[in-house]
Amino acid sequence: MDTFVLEAAQITKEFPGVTALSDVTIRTNKHEILGLIGENGAGKSTILKIINGIYREGTFEGTLKLHGEKVAFKSPHDALAQGIGYVPQEINVMDDLSVAENIYVGHLNEEGKKMISIRNLISRADIFLKENKFELEASARVNLLSIGQKQLLMIARALSWNPSVLILDEPTTALSQDDVNRLFVIIENLKQKGTSIIFVTHKLEEIFAITDRVSVLRDGKLISTFSRDEYDKDTIISAMVGRKITNMYPSRSARIGSEMLRVEKITVEHPRIKDRTLIQDVSFSVREGEVLGIAGLVGAGRTETLSAIFGQYPLKTGKIFFDGAEIHVRNGADAIAHHISYVTEDRKEGGLLMLADIKTNIVLSNLKAVRRGIFLNAELENKTANEYMERLAIKAPGIKALVANLSGGNQQKVVLAKSLHTSPKVLMMDEPTKGIDVGSKNEIYNMINELAGMGIAIIMVSSELPELLAMCDRFVVMARGKVVCEMNKEDATQEALIAACFP
Repeated sequence: MDTFVLEAAQITKEFPGVTALSDVTIRTNKHEILGLIGENGAGKSTILKIINGIYREGTFEGTLKLHGEKVAFKSPHDALAQGIGYVPQEINVMDDLSVAENIYVGHLNEEGKKMISIRNLISRADIFLKENKFELEASARVNLLSIGQKQLLMIARALSWNPSVLILDEPTTALSQDDVNRLFVIIENLKQKGTSIIFVTHKLEEIFAITDRVSVLRDGKLISTFSRDEYDKDTIISAMVGRKITNMYPSRSARIGSEMLRVEKITVEHPRIKDRTLIQDVSFSVREGEVLGIAGLVGAGRTETLSAIFGQYPLKTGKIFFDGAEIHVRNGADAIAHHISYVTEDRKEGGLLMLADIKTNIVLSNLKAVRRGIFLNAELENKTANEYMERLAIKAPGIKALVANLSGGNQQKVVLAKSLHTSPKVLMMDEPTKGIDVGSKNEIYNMINELAGMGIAIIMVSSELPELLAMCDRFVVMARGKVVCEMNKEDATQEALIAACFP
């Protein structure tokens, strides 16, 4: 066999009190897309940081080789210069610069030239983008690009260094299906050119669609590596979670009661663009024990609708009714006072205090519940936080563990615990399983069913149509800031929902 392009051999990485990786070996070949999957906290980020030079040699045990030669990276820039391209999950671009300037940042000068010509830079970027099948305009300002285009720009920037290995960490998390399809075309093109690609994702359908092999990590260990002809959904899931999940989407006998929340013709103005609306004349209702799914493409107004109900945007027109009575919601505190809670899409920005501990994050949403007189009761705070940790199976050393140190799935459970601590009667969930592993998804699906069984009305936004179809009792479809149709469960299919997104 030819020499591996990349070999991370027998890697062990320890943190105080925790073994993050134990004797893990990852290898990639030329013309290959290697999938890397595992539950949140399985060790994926740690191995990527070692390959990318964030964790320098000497901070871990094991050996890194490129093209058969041992390498020792002193920094991410050193890794990049030696052939390791890395595209993180978080969008990280310079909005005030052009696409061309973003691509070549760090090596703006052409070889042999001391002066930088913007015209030549744009021309150079234009040729590069076309050769690699990127649908981006080299001269465009980055602040005018969509999220999907910015994700593609980050990949283009990594490729401009001509890496022999390209690592893509959850590259599709914020992308529409059209953007995902464009990305897959680019990845296949890179594979044909000989680039070795490590593709990290929580979505098994993406593993099956584009990878040649997949390595599964669990609890810091390499469990299995499967070749394409060995791919089997149940086998891979079992390898990931260490148990067999017989029903990813648990069934529920819906017991739907009376109307709990109704919005009538709510309109929200765009906060920065005059005479533009974020949502317009949006109307729907949700009942006790019902899970209402809101479908639509990225930018359809789904998140803005939930944010408006939660008081994060002022209503230009329209009304909100709770339990039959009109309510006025000016902010999140008003919404919570009316027993409306919101699990936001971006847990790091809007859902959690990342540098606070689990206990603080949970109890802060409803301090009245842990107060005795005018003082907080430490014993009650601890009791409350421990109860939610046990109920939601949050994996952490204890309630004083920093949220920033938790895996994505456990962070999402803390967000959910924080919302449940407000005793909601209406729970709005925006992409509740975004960026988390299949095991944690299954646990959250069970929790949704449990909450609906308790009579809580749930509004669920998801870009994963199989998830939406499996979990919801009724559907609202949005496009261009408006509700374009409603569907009952018996009428809803993936094809019908997709077709409704293009009125």
